[in-house]
Amino acid sequence: MAAEDTEVLRVDSQEPDPGAIQRAAQLILNGGLVVLPTDTVYGLVCDPRQPAAVEQIYRVKGRQGDQPLALLLHDMAQASACLKRVSDIAARAMQHFWPGPLTIVLRDRSRATAAVRARKNTIGLRLPAHVVPRLVAAGVGCPLASTSANRSGQPAPTTAEQALDQLQGLVPLLLDAGPTPLGQESTVVDFTTAPPRVLRPGALSTQRLREVLGEVQEN
Repeated sequence: MAAEDTEVLRVDSQEPDPGAIQRAAQLILNGGLVVLPTDTVYGLVCDPRQPAAVEQIYRVKGRQGDQPLALLLHDMAQASACLKRVSDIAARAMQHFWPGPLTIVLRDRSRATAAVRARKNTIGLRLPAHVVPRLVAAGVGCPLASTSANRSGQPAPTTAEQALDQLQGLVPLLLDAGPTPLGQESTVVDFTTAPPRVLRPGALSTQRLREVLGEVQEN
């Protein structure tokens, strides 16, 4: 159910209050949604292991169910737990650009991620360069199903105020750590093709990707 009022907790972007992190993690474990900051934009997150919570994200955003969600990781180990195989070039991208604004799309058909994949056989993973989502993911004990904290078709919010304007009363909790450092969505790259292909331009430039990975296609 939607919340009557969204609780806003102010947290430090470098050393967030453990109580606020624990509260967010517990809400997520209980099947709730939380808005939190990342290095790119504010995200709307839930437990990917709970299909009802994932469905609630789609309802809150007004988003079509055929558009997959990404996973925000606590650390690199969570990536290996999600995937059976990581290609050499994807591993190189992780080593160079994580933590950071790169969402890596790889093949995945596991039951654990079925709810967020929207019937596709790929999954998007990102290790953000922001302590708040990483600590919350650690508290939940798994990656966080994530999308930008906006109504579908509206700009992705870079401040808590912008997120609250769109989602007030639709989520129980928002963690406010001030403006996001990058203020732009992550770059999404499909590593199931050779060469890799940019699906969504973002904060990480194609030029920088090519400097590290070699040939990279653009849509």
